[in-house]
Amino acid sequence: MTVYAFAPIGFDGELVTVEVDLRRGIPSVDLVGLPDGAVKEARERMRAAIRNSGFQFPLDRLLISLAPAGIRKEGASFDLAMAIAVLAASGQVPDSDASLMALGELELSGRIRPVSGVLPAVAAGLRAGVPRFIVPVENIAEARALAGDRAAPIAGLADCVDLASGLRAAYEPGSSPAAARPDESPAPSGDSEAPAAPNGDEPCDMADLRGQPRLRRAMEIAAAGGHHALLFGPPGVGKTMAARRLVGLLPDLDDDDAIAVTTLHSLAGTLPDRACLIRRPPFRSPHHGASAEGIVGGGRSWKPGEISLAHAGVLLIDEAPEFRSDVLQALREPLEAGKVTIVRADRVVSYPSRFMLVASCNPCPCGNLGRKGAVCLCSADEIRRYWKRLGGPLLDRIDIRLPVWPATPEELSSGPGETSAAIRTRVAAARAVQRARFASSSCKLNGRMGVGAIDAFCRLGGEAEARLTEMAAKTGFSSRACHSTLRVARTIADLAGMDDIEREHIDEAITLRRYGDDDIFWMIP
Repeated sequence: MTVYAFAPIGFDGELVTVEVDLRRGIPSVDLVGLPDGAVKEARERMRAAIRNSGFQFPLDRLLISLAPAGIRKEGASFDLAMAIAVLAASGQVPDSDASLMALGELELSGRIRPVSGVLPAVAAGLRAGVPRFIVPVENIAEARALAGDRAAPIAGLADCVDLASGLRAAYEPGSSPAAARPDESPAPSGDSEAPAAPNGDEPCDMADLRGQPRLRRAMEIAAAGGHHALLFGPPGVGKTMAARRLVGLLPDLDDDDAIAVTTLHSLAGTLPDRACLIRRPPFRSPHHGASAEGIVGGGRSWKPGEISLAHAGVLLIDEAPEFRSDVLQALREPLEAGKVTIVRADRVVSYPSRFMLVASCNPCPCGNLGRKGAVCLCSADEIRRYWKRLGGPLLDRIDIRLPVWPATPEELSSGPGETSAAIRTRVAAARAVQRARFASSSCKLNGRMGVGAIDAFCRLGGEAEARLTEMAAKTGFSSRACHSTLRVARTIADLAGMDDIEREHIDEAITLRRYGDDDIFWMIP
């Protein structure tokens, strides 16, 4: 019997083969293969769990090898694999020619505790042809999202006898149960569904936002095309409220994105127990004191950061100028590449990070610039320094920049606005048009179009082309700004159900693009 464990290093991780050698000598357990402290401590947990589960710990000299030896092994998920390998080597569980992957942490009583990283472990095992998986009961829904009936739950170490017996029977000559065939590739379960990823609040509806028609329209366009957005205005005008409701305008994730999102949250340990595939786009809103490793990912164990946990969803950077400058500037490459590469001295890992960025900020440090009846005490230099914290290169990658004014008393006292469900219907229709348009390319949404796709799919009428040329010359748009305007205009035309981009689409796209340094002064009444 070949027993595998899993080392969660990077998005794909590494399979680890657990080998056990018993030989005569003073009873002891030697563990090799670059184990960390938690893995070394498994020797004592395993000894107690085996005895308390009705087995006998071998009174021999044990050598447990975790291969490949050059990869550092961290965490407690190796406990169950090592215990099963020891029981198989000592003849206390039925042996077979088959292989299996075992994941779980041992309690001294023999009970199996849930672990993180089960979904990427199962994916790695399926790629390598591992036919069976043994996981804690709390992780079985996550494992079966990919492995189906090949994954078996285990509540305690005593259950491994029955599991191993069933495994040997499944691979006896002449038997070929469908659940154990290693050549099958089970599709994701259609009913594998879980709530939005952790760190999302209770479901919020856009109907809660009173007034603010331009803000609601900007959120609809951003959702339809996957555009990044910057919302700036005085405190309390609804910037954060609208941004938190943006994720409710997005349609459910397809199978590929659902597997990627669930894998990332499983690696980070933020997936709830007994959760299956995450079908709703995730929403992440990190604190402004977060470190670069917390936002981008990395650290000692190369875990995914907030930008990866927001993959296929929304990342809200609230009060953006309060974040550290190096954290904000680290967002630039992932915004364009859709992935983040973490380079360390001994390893390079990559995680997907294609998210919608929504940044919010005040117009000035005190927040009173542009507010009627309030006095702004900030000097022009203070305002410029405040905006320079965002940096021009980062702002230039944001398609939608919208100033948000306070709603009038009449708007605040009005009834609920249009619901998120109604807006989501239009967003889904626009995204369906984009899926058909980009069916033969890796690009899925207008907000991700490259230069070649813009040339091919952003056809302009005569008036629209003249208008864009005029405004680009007047405002000093860079080539990136012109491309950004065309992407937003393409989304506006898709929402309108039109094949060509007309002048009114260009006009609306231009009004949704503001800089926020010198141009911020246009907010002053």
